[in-house]
Amino acid sequence: MVKKTTSVKAKPAAKEEDSHSLAWEAGKFCLDLAKLVFAGVILVGLMRQDIGYVTLTIVGVVFILIFIGLGFYLMASKSNKR
Repeated sequence: MVKKTTSVKAKPAAKEEDSHSLAWEAGKFCLDLAKLVFAGVILVGLMRQDIGYVTLTIVGVVFILIFIGLGFYLMASKSNKR
């Protein structure tokens, strides 16, 4: 009787380009989130909800700066390694 052997092939490691592309897209996503937060701050400010305008502006600006910084960091750090 002949034994059948099965071979297991290892999946090739992710290419370096894939990780660059993923970081680039994550950076673009963070910039999109910053734009959405900005639009949300403007809309809530226009609707005159029971949220303090100063608090809304400070929290909004902090989150916008975080998302912009993270987005540009991801895009710049990975694009320099290409």
